[in-house]
Amino acid sequence: MAAPEAEPEIPEQQPDAAPLSRWERLAASLSGSALSGAGAAAVFITDNQAGSVALLLVGVVLLVMAINGSPLTRARYQDYELFMARRRRQIVATINEDSPEEARQALQVLSTVDPGASRDPLVAQMSALVLEREVVNRLTSLYPSTVIAGGPGDMGLDAMVPTERGVVGIQVKAGTTPLHGSALRVMALSAAHARPTAAPDGVGALLVVTNRPLPETLPRRLRELRSVLPIAVVRWIDAQDDQALQAQVQQLSAQIGASG
Repeated sequence: MAAPEAEPEIPEQQPDAAPLSRWERLAASLSGSALSGAGAAAVFITDNQAGSVALLLVGVVLLVMAINGSPLTRARYQDYELFMARRRRQIVATINEDSPEEARQALQVLSTVDPGASRDPLVAQMSALVLEREVVNRLTSLYPSTVIAGGPGDMGLDAMVPTERGVVGIQVKAGTTPLHGSALRVMALSAAHARPTAAPDGVGALLVVTNRPLPETLPRRLRELRSVLPIAVVRWIDAQDDQALQAQVQQLSAQIGASG
């Protein structure tokens, strides 16, 4: 029996697919070669043509991925289709419909089955959104008077916590790389000049909430920025860090009173 003559139909690469690393390309190449060989052999020695075609399709897709260095959104051969990066878009499309906790779990599952997703800009953007929603929800639970920011004049603030001594601005900063001092300075200056509708007199302090690693130079950077306004950074991963979050809000509130 002759092998199928049709070529796999490979559509144009979608912009939300992250490029493969060198090791991922090597793995795709080895797996693609093995599956293509198995599929080609199966075409001649077995009666399961559907399974043979599927093996060939997957093998060819992996080989093309290894050559191009990019995961494919979709590959098609006659009635057989393989969807890959599409699952990322599906998660992104439904992320706002899920609770922050469910969205976090979905992203964790995605990163497990698709390690390259963590380098996808669209997935990173959604991960940041999920962290912001989680932090704001936790603050609202701890401080019911918390105001969600994001409008004109907020200057990057994500939330504001009114206290007896003044308003503590909250800015959520997600990512995987350490939080640099230059970024902290920009946030501090922006918060110092912010005049949000909910706080026309401005914010008295800034709390940066992040899931990023904290550099060893952080204490020195924070001391340097106190001339701008009281500022603190807390690393928040999940609800287990609520106590640290609440402690930093209280400390900043006390500093507003002391600086006044």
